[in-house]
Amino acid sequence: MSTSEKMVIVGFGWVGQANALAMKILGYEVSYFDPGNPPRHYTGHTALYDAIPRLPELKEKDSEHTWYIVCVGDRVSEDGTQDISNIQKALNSLSGVRGGVMLRSTILPDLLKNLKFDYYVPEFLHEKMAVDECVNPYLLVIGSLPHPRPEPSIFNMWRSKSRKTFEGTPHDASLIKYLSNLWNATRIAFVNEFGDMIGRPSTKEELASIAGVIDFLFDGRSYLRYGRSFGGHCLPKDSRAFAAWYGKGDVKPLLLKAMYVSNDQHRALEEKYPLMPEWYSNWPDPHISGWHALRELRHSLLKYVLNPALIAKRFTKRG
Repeated sequence: MSTSEKMVIVGFGWVGQANALAMKILGYEVSYFDPGNPPRHYTGHTALYDAIPRLPELKEKDSEHTWYIVCVGDRVSEDGTQDISNIQKALNSLSGVRGGVMLRSTILPDLLKNLKFDYYVPEFLHEKMAVDECVNPYLLVIGSLPHPRPEPSIFNMWRSKSRKTFEGTPHDASLIKYLSNLWNATRIAFVNEFGDMIGRPSTKEELASIAGVIDFLFDGRSYLRYGRSFGGHCLPKDSRAFAAWYGKGDVKPLLLKAMYVSNDQHRALEEKYPLMPEWYSNWPDPHISGWHALRELRHSLLKYVLNPALIAKRFTKRG
């Protein structure tokens, strides 16, 4: 692809690096700025890393064709207070640039209104697949301000690759981001709590027995497999932040708080039962396998076409 756009990644953590590597794969001129010295997270992309220069000054590549992609992380205390001061500082540093600003950090919906950017595009990435998922997004969520500047060319490329696309306000885009993470965390906690109630995985046979019950109903899908508690960069902090912020209202997040407590309870069991597998997540394959497609077709035919009651009803109407 040939484009005059220059991509500057602001914040070179795991999200920033995934974006930088993906942009490079997609043919953009990419550089990054980070005041720290973060390690490389995606070791299988050494050659691409070497082709992405580090900028000594944030605005060194500034032009009308530059897009700053802000991937600075938030911090969330144990009581759920979200600290976005580093994100605010990065955005303030971009004040007056000629280029556009795309914000990809995770921020509570009500806090976005105090920030200056052109587009809010929350990421939906899994750590182990982040680079590929940034090249080929399963979900594309774009939050636009009123009368935004012309969008970057990457949006059309992502639209052509994404499984689902949402375009609305930054507030709604943030809600979708949190809904995704909280739903994933809730599924993990529920399945693990159910598994803990029916058995203890002290042997491989007992673990297989628990998993067999759960997998029969959920088909071994992501976030619905018995194993270790959720952790990582996103699910714990986002659950705490959302529950604390919206807990100030009349409707209390009782289920979300219980989910978090349940996950902690399950984490304590991991020390006693080290056989519990690490949970692994990814977006579902958009292509249904052959046998699954045939089963779904058979089910639909029996329910909606060959159902005796429906056939009799159709003949009754004809008569």
